[in-house]
Amino acid sequence: MPDFGMYGGLHYDVIGEIAGLYFSVLLIIFMLLTKPKKSKPFVFLVVGTHVAILAIIVQLIIVKLSSSVNEYYNRNVFTAFIALYLILYAIIIVVIFNYINLLSEKRLRKRSVIIMLYILVASVYFAGMVFQIAMKNLFYVRTDGIDITHFTRFYSLAGIGCSALCFVVLFLRRKTVARIVLRATFLVTPIEIVILIFQIYSRHAIFSGITYVMVFVICYQLFHSNPYDEETGCQNASAFESRFITNNRRGKIFYIAYIDFPQLSDSSLAPNYEILSIEMARVCRKIESISRKIQMYRVNYGTFLAMLEIKERSDAENYSEQMRDILDGFYERSEDNIHYFLGVCGDSRRFVAAGNKCTQLFLGYLKDKYLNDGDNVYYFANGTDFRDFDEIYKIEQTLTDIRAKMDPDDDRILCYAQPIYSVEKEEFRSAEALMRLSIDGKMIPPDSFIKIAERNNCIHSLTVIMMHKVCKAVEELAREYDFDAVTINCSTADFTDKTFYKEIMDIIHSYKIDQKLIRLELTESMMAENYDAVKHNMNMLNREGIQLYMDDFGTGYSNLERVVDVPVQTIKFDKSLLYKSLKDDRVDDIISYMIEFFKKNGFVTLIEGVEDESQKKFSIERGFDYIQGYHYAKPAPIENLKKYFVKK
Repeated sequence: MPDFGMYGGLHYDVIGEIAGLYFSVLLIIFMLLTKPKKSKPFVFLVVGTHVAILAIIVQLIIVKLSSSVNEYYNRNVFTAFIALYLILYAIIIVVIFNYINLLSEKRLRKRSVIIMLYILVASVYFAGMVFQIAMKNLFYVRTDGIDITHFTRFYSLAGIGCSALCFVVLFLRRKTVARIVLRATFLVTPIEIVILIFQIYSRHAIFSGITYVMVFVICYQLFHSNPYDEETGCQNASAFESRFITNNRRGKIFYIAYIDFPQLSDSSLAPNYEILSIEMARVCRKIESISRKIQMYRVNYGTFLAMLEIKERSDAENYSEQMRDILDGFYERSEDNIHYFLGVCGDSRRFVAAGNKCTQLFLGYLKDKYLNDGDNVYYFANGTDFRDFDEIYKIEQTLTDIRAKMDPDDDRILCYAQPIYSVEKEEFRSAEALMRLSIDGKMIPPDSFIKIAERNNCIHSLTVIMMHKVCKAVEELAREYDFDAVTINCSTADFTDKTFYKEIMDIIHSYKIDQKLIRLELTESMMAENYDAVKHNMNMLNREGIQLYMDDFGTGYSNLERVVDVPVQTIKFDKSLLYKSLKDDRVDDIISYMIEFFKKNGFVTLIEGVEDESQKKFSIERGFDYIQGYHYAKPAPIENLKKYFVKK
């Protein structure tokens, strides 16, 4: 066992100090490697760890000198080292005490009380130190070494006093301090006191260094290495996931509440950041005070998760309503009327098998579905919500996998088509390719997955795969059948990429088809995103002989000037205009005027959504060149176009 001393003389066991030095150095290395958030508490932790290293080194020097009195002893030098260590020890005590208070300083109004407490404790400590040095009571020189028992007792008693004081202060402030801080303090402080008591009664072993090093290691692990958010006293998303997995393994039933403040989605835009941080911390403390079975976690600046570790739904509803009352209070107190969304999952048996990520996606789904801008919303999920989300989640996972594989023959993407009737030639001359999604044998219509694909950046992958499938089908049809073209719908994301035209032409050229047999459809709203990029792609595709359709014309805000300005050949009127014109003569007059206008300017007109004979007759009388709708044919697999096109 390591010790410093003469053979048969006074010696001290310093294994505890060496262990403390080792862990301090290791902690500094971990700080450098993990790069935690450099908050005020973390700065104190770094300073405290460095001071601890210096203090232990000074302690080891003192022990070495006290064991080698005949070789190195000089009273003034030895006294200086004693005084230096006591000063370093005082700094460590102040750092620890201040560190713990900084973890909750935003909830502390009367900081002057803490400052006065610092001054009082420091005055007593340094007065005692000066008195002991002046009276030469801290050490005694003996023939076999220097007895430093009184020295270790002095700072150990100081450490015990300060630990007890810290314990009492936090106990008195327990309602305003984060629960995890309280638990850590109430657990570690008694251990510290016990170790220091042992140090007082130990005459030949020095291990007090581990008492403050242990505090720094525990604080780093709890509050900086991963799970703690210093501003609100909550643990973070990683800690939530860890708790989620642990409860899942233990078969523990729990509920999850999702608390979101939409106005605070970006902390840099949040008004009165400091004040709001204080208020949100108070909200978190109040929610935790509802029950010990509630744990708070912070996902980002304005989003929190609460885990309710209870079995009964009635208890969960009761706690959730109390949470709503607390959030209502926050809304009323905040100057900017910060509204909230509070969504609660059913018990964990419904969602735990899908995992934490899926559960958080479900909570986000609840927010997207039920949140109304400017309103406070509280919603407790039911079985229907879970079933609806299951379908959406399957779609998201499928689309993500499709995007990752980018297989042109992916059988989960089904290529359907609806033939388009030519009024002049009285036969089907073209068709619109329509995408469907197949999941577990169930066909999903576009309305159910297109928006999801756009939200998850999968829409372009679908366009590319559809392009391959259509080109392959057109290649086969063109061998025996006479037709003008098959059109493919494209998204905003496609046309706002200036290299889109090149990618499309590369795909078409990879098949043995006339490129004029492929046409593309886009909506007028696409041009609002990035007009220059959209028009650039349109011009380049026109040069390659690709005709373009303006789809859904008449929905939203239609700008005739902009439509005429872009290189489209066919105007596809939305079915809503057809239905309105049948009921309203004014709309009928407008439709007639637009058809005449477009024809005079060289455009081809097409109407979609024709479902019965009266609509067909109306469309022909108004002069539409092409008609599309269920009255003529329903969408079917693209191979079925053989039934509608004329053989060569």
